[in-house]
Amino acid sequence: MSDELKSSSTPGQSSGSSETAKIEHRPSELKAEQKELLHPEEAITSFLLIRHGHTRATETGLLYTDPAAELTEKGVEQAKAVARWISNLNPDVLLCSSAKRVVDTASAIADVLDIEPILSQQLSEWHVGDWEGRSYLDIKKKDPDVYMLWSQDPIRNRPPGGESIVDLCERIAEHVQELINRYSGRNVALVTHAGIIRAILISALGMPIDNFWRISIPVGSVSRVDFSKNFATVHFVSARPN
Repeated sequence: MSDELKSSSTPGQSSGSSETAKIEHRPSELKAEQKELLHPEEAITSFLLIRHGHTRATETGLLYTDPAAELTEKGVEQAKAVARWISNLNPDVLLCSSAKRVVDTASAIADVLDIEPILSQQLSEWHVGDWEGRSYLDIKKKDPDVYMLWSQDPIRNRPPGGESIVDLCERIAEHVQELINRYSGRNVALVTHAGIIRAILISALGMPIDNFWRISIPVGSVSRVDFSKNFATVHFVSARPN
């Protein structure tokens, strides 16, 4: 038996000897070292992705980027509900597109959070070109050849005068990286449109872009994605506060 073990068991010696204390602390110190090695600290930039409240155009299924479209009474109530709900998540930056329905949603949030909204033109909705203000059914009936051509690959084909979903996702992925760099380590509330939120989720998850139309983003909903230098984590999608 070693002298060290003999001395630690000698009657009358304090059980809290320095040598024994060191032995007791070694496992926790080892765990801390392992955690630091396996999980190096990185700045986490959190995005709350908020779709604007209800409008008459969304109710009727129109394709639109109309900057003047207003919230309905239902949309105003949705905006207020979102504002109350996300206040517990402590966002300290509030960004929004310049469309009125988005600005009005962001204003309701700003009143609760007491922070000024920052307009970002890069957060504008999918540009549908000549299809502005029309429904898919109307396009299919009146322009069947154009609709058929587009619908053969609605991810890569562009509406006349508009952008493809590939164009949209590339535009948004680039802008999100700019925002991550600009607001590193902060909680960012981003009030925008369904297409923009889909594009961000596609990028965060590394999903094939063909899944774009399979993601439902209702009006007045909130999704959360955290970004760091090496990873992205989607915490929840399309939560709808009451």
